[in-house]
Amino acid sequence: MKRLRRIPALLGVALVSLIACAGAQAAVVTVGPTVSPVVSVNIGNPATILHNGLGAVGGNLTSPINGTIIRWRVNGFAGGPFKLRVLTPLGGVAYLGSGSSAPVAPAGPGLETFATNLPIKAGQTIGVDNANEEDKIGIAESLGASYSFYVPPLADGASGNATGPNVANVVFTFSADVLPPPSVAAVTPAKGSIKGGTEVTILGQDFVNVSAVSFGSQPALGYTVVSDTVVKAFAPPAAARGPVPVTVTTPAGSAAGAFTYTACVVPNVAGKKLKGAKKRIRKAGCKVGNVKFVGDSTPKTGRVVKQRPKAGKVFAPGKKVHLKLAG
Repeated sequence: MKRLRRIPALLGVALVSLIACAGAQAAVVTVGPTVSPVVSVNIGNPATILHNGLGAVGGNLTSPINGTIIRWRVNGFAGGPFKLRVLTPLGGVAYLGSGSSAPVAPAGPGLETFATNLPIKAGQTIGVDNANEEDKIGIAESLGASYSFYVPPLADGASGNATGPNVANVVFTFSADVLPPPSVAAVTPAKGSIKGGTEVTILGQDFVNVSAVSFGSQPALGYTVVSDTVVKAFAPPAAARGPVPVTVTTPAGSAAGAFTYTACVVPNVAGKKLKGAKKRIRKAGCKVGNVKFVGDSTPKTGRVVKQRPKAGKVFAPGKKVHLKLAG
């Protein structure tokens, strides 16, 4: 059986310091070690390589959350193409191939970041596939770290036991950023005119790489991501009053809050006395306009014989309804 070439232990090389992922949002969780490589090594044979333990460098060996990998990085890699692979632990050194990125080829041996859209669940881990015997990957010293591998690479949907674990006191310098699904806690103001244009503030969590904001089935007139907890958006016009979901969408999923469109839906007040007509008009989101009395009618004796606009018409809130009363 083909095997990987032995990974050097890097004895005598000082442990490299951790480096922060440049530009990372607070909502994003990193899986794998974020360390600089000490050397690049040729591993031979196309394979899937994964960590069984990260050792002294620490970090997340498995994803602590359900989410979507939005980007991954390599450092000290050359050749390729390489793939990032999501793996589901089945116990011991058995794994299930659970998804992979598009293949990428680094331009050089430095730090490179690649965008992707790869679902991952809490408890799953990541591996990397190389394509050629001449490919090189970066490694960094980490006492107590171990790894396993599949030769040939483990395909999506396939499972089996990996070779290992091998305690080599090194980690491979690749990692991935996981974005959790967004959540919406509140929409304020929670009401606005069917004419549209109401500016709302959407409060929640994990508003990273927002791709859309919608009110019901209609896209917002515009939106601004203020932070990973605040999005401001403008409500589009609506055909009718009533509640609609306000949905924020990111690569990791969607979440919705509630917004209610308000309107003046002119009620039918024919035959009503003035007091009753006023109450019904205001309840419908409209305002009472001019009131005209004809004949010997009074506010107490007159009943509505004509209204303008006609019943059933829909306007922005506060539209005036003019009345004509007769005795």
